[in-house]
This record gives sequence, C-alpha cells and structure tokens, in this order.
Amino acid sequence: MHSEKPPRLGGRWLEWLLVLSVFFLVVQLFPRFCQFLFSLVDPRNWPRTAWFGVNLFVLLALVAVRFAPQLVADWRERKTRLTVEKTKHDKQQELKAEREALERMQQAKRRRIY
Repeated sequence: MHSEKPPRLGGRWLEWLLVLSVFFLVVQLFPRFCQFLFSLVDPRNWPRTAWFGVNLFVLLALVAVRFAPQLVADWRERKTRLTVEKTKHDKQQELKAEREALERMQQAKRRRIY
C-alpha cells in the first residue's frame, strides 16, 4: 500500500483566477495603461521593424522546433561517446603505467647480484 498525494482540487484554477482578477483591477485603476497595452498588441500600429522582429522570431522558433530534438540527441550521443573514449584512454594509460612498472621491476631483478 503506497500513499499517493491527494489531487489539488482546483489549485491551479484558483491561482489563474487570482492573476486574472489582479489584471482586471489594474485595468480598472489605470485605463491609460490598458489602452497602451492594447495599442501594443494591435498589429495595425506596429512599425516595420516590429513586424520583421516578430517574423524572425517565428522563423527561429519553427527552425528550433524542427532541428532542436535532433541536435540534442546528437549532443547526448557525442557526450556519451566522448565519455567512453576518455574512460578507455584512461584505462589504457593505467595499463601502460602498470606494464612499465612491471618491466622496471623485472629489469631490477636481472641487475641484482646474488
């Protein structure tokens, strides 16, 4: 028997309603601010640079959606491969050091005079 968390009964909706109520309060207290916000959102008032920026953003977002998953997968594969290669190289270096130490010991045994 495992304990499960009780479901949040409308907690998210309550938070969103609170945010919405604060927004409407600000709109009622500052009507000029509301007009300013709506003028920013209205595309008829946008200059060409804003249109260019929005189109560039949408284009970059589409390119990211298309190519980002493959880039992330390639990056993870490369990282895994480099980790394996580094581990292999470290083990080879360790074996080489052990081999050299063994050869030095064998040479030292040959040089001993009994």
